[in-house]
Amino acid sequence: MDISDYLRGTIRISVEPQALSRLKPRHIEELQRMFNVSMKVDRRGGTVEINPTERATLDQVLKIRDVVNAILLGFRYEDALLLEREDYALHVIDLKEYTDKENHLTRIKGRLIGEDGRARRAMEHLSETRIVVGDRYVAVLGPIDNVFAARDAIEMLIHGKKHGTVYKKLNRWRQDRLRRETLGF
Repeated sequence: MDISDYLRGTIRISVEPQALSRLKPRHIEELQRMFNVSMKVDRRGGTVEINPTERATLDQVLKIRDVVNAILLGFRYEDALLLEREDYALHVIDLKEYTDKENHLTRIKGRLIGEDGRARRAMEHLSETRIVVGDRYVAVLGPIDNVFAARDAIEMLIHGKKHGTVYKKLNRWRQDRLRRETLGF
């Protein structure tokens, strides 16, 4: 059995049952057609089962897993579909890895979101990504290089760096990227 045979088995994603409300029936139908899979959602048990059909490619199997994960994490359906592109990625940071105290977790999430969501929006704008802050995670979706820049900014905030310092670093990264694109690198 090679890796492609292994990945033809059922992919099971477990989440909090309330997260399944983000996966609408029309989305399930569309995803099944797009990725050549069948999907079964157990809303009580909090699981999604993805079964590749004979026509499914390895690439489709890997992408549908990421698209469904992105939707369940809280990304808009249209944003999650961007993961079909080769240059897009999803990165999830488990905030529990940075603290085991609930009050610290609340403080970290507050720093990442900012007053009225300003910190999250600023990082999204500067890194040209989408960011979702959940109960115990932060997820970033976007072009691969941009996701790495946003991840670094998030980790800086988690470690207590000032928001201004983080925004300046992201702004420098963005200017360098635009300069490289202009020069054709």
